[in-house]
Amino acid sequence: MKKILLATTLLVATSSIAAAEGLAVTGSVDFGLDYTDGAPAGFDNTTTIMETYLTFTGSGETDGGLSFGMEAVLAQYDTLAPDYVDDGTTVYISGAFGKLTFGDVAEADEVATLSDLGVTGIGLDNVAEALSGDSTGYGTKNAISHDVNYSYATGGLSFAVSARVGEATPLAKNDSAAVGVKYTFGDYYVGVGYNDTDLEIASSAADGATTSGYIGGTIGPVGVKAMYSSFDPELAGAPKAEAWGITADYKMDALTLTAAVADNDFSTDTSYGIGAAYDLGGGAVVKGAVGSIDNVTRAQVGMSLSF
Repeated sequence: MKKILLATTLLVATSSIAAAEGLAVTGSVDFGLDYTDGAPAGFDNTTTIMETYLTFTGSGETDGGLSFGMEAVLAQYDTLAPDYVDDGTTVYISGAFGKLTFGDVAEADEVATLSDLGVTGIGLDNVAEALSGDSTGYGTKNAISHDVNYSYATGGLSFAVSARVGEATPLAKNDSAAVGVKYTFGDYYVGVGYNDTDLEIASSAADGATTSGYIGGTIGPVGVKAMYSSFDPELAGAPKAEAWGITADYKMDALTLTAAVADNDFSTDTSYGIGAAYDLGGGAVVKGAVGSIDNVTRAQVGMSLSF
């Protein structure tokens, strides 16, 4: 009975919020099956996928013409998850000066990330992006999520800078800043990003700067994206690292076929995979993928729904 009353209360509250001026509520669901070869002893190789998201967005405008808004995402990542958790909240203000965003912002150096394969992803993009943004590089590079982002765009040129502000402690510097520039011309783009992270008080092999380059474009039904990153550690003599990835899409009516390959210096083997997505219309997409992620076979099949 308590669950019924709680559900009714949430529905009424959600309906009131959705009806308010300048506010909207949307939702999405990813579900299916996930296969990971060589799961630890006592665990199954095949598990269920069930992720649900509720996105609350609001926007408005001042008398002087400044735009402002917010977005909050609540998520459940498991079929047995007891509660929704905060999956990212941001607030912004924008105008002729550009756009200033606070909260769970994007790191500015990730100007054109790669898409993953599968329902929730088999992890190919993580291999390519191991050294950029707030990725940790499989434990080889310190990273921290940024909480302030400023961006400006004019014509095909866009620029962004982001940072983590006010997180220093007596035991850790927690400094991180990034900048990114992207130029789009027709169906093509090029971009470059730079991220400098310094978390430790003393110089560390895991602290340092990452420079990334991006290129991509579409020719008819074929789309290609590529990225390359190079990590330069702060500690003299510490090993440098590189990461890269390429994805190619082929669209044929409602069907999209994708192939991807990626690698980094801390993986044992090159990762690769293929995927397919079929758009049923109305916000429903059937998805599937299979690949090898650092010599571990991964596969997913299921659906993504949006409301």
